[in-house]
Amino acid sequence: MMGRIGKQWGLGEPIGRIWGLLLFEGSPLSQKEIAKKCNYSLSLVSPSLAFLEKMGLISVVGRRGKERLYRATSSFLEAFEKILNNFVQSSVEPVIELLSRTKEAGSERTKKRLEEIINEYKKAVILSNFFLWLIKTKKALSVRQLVKILKTHNVYAQTKKGSYQTPIVA
Repeated sequence: MMGRIGKQWGLGEPIGRIWGLLLFEGSPLSQKEIAKKCNYSLSLVSPSLAFLEKMGLISVVGRRGKERLYRATSSFLEAFEKILNNFVQSSVEPVIELLSRTKEAGSERTKKRLEEIINEYKKAVILSNFFLWLIKTKKALSVRQLVKILKTHNVYAQTKKGSYQTPIVA
């Protein structure tokens, strides 16, 4: 399942699966142990571990002989937060900057269309930042507390599984 989530998040199935293994394992694992448990080659595990370490989702927590031991350092929610933040900074904001520079060279019709597209991207950044703020400020709450807050604002019923309507916050 974590492999599928990694794939959906744009990280790739092996990265998701390796991170999931480290997240659920509880004790540190070596690269060889990870490769064996995931049925992957060492040549696939190594760059996946480097990527996860760069993202701050795992870290080296010690050694067993010459082998480094890895452990997940982020919860699922923290990982989602980091990945969303990274996506906005590395993908969305550069597009806004590029389109802003490009729009000056076009016709009035092109400028107007590019401005509409830029505004959509800016909205995405604002909504992503709001969502990131929401995660940061509410992740310490229990599920029960969070549901209570959402019910108070008439959001919970609209965001339950199977209902894809836009939540309305009163």
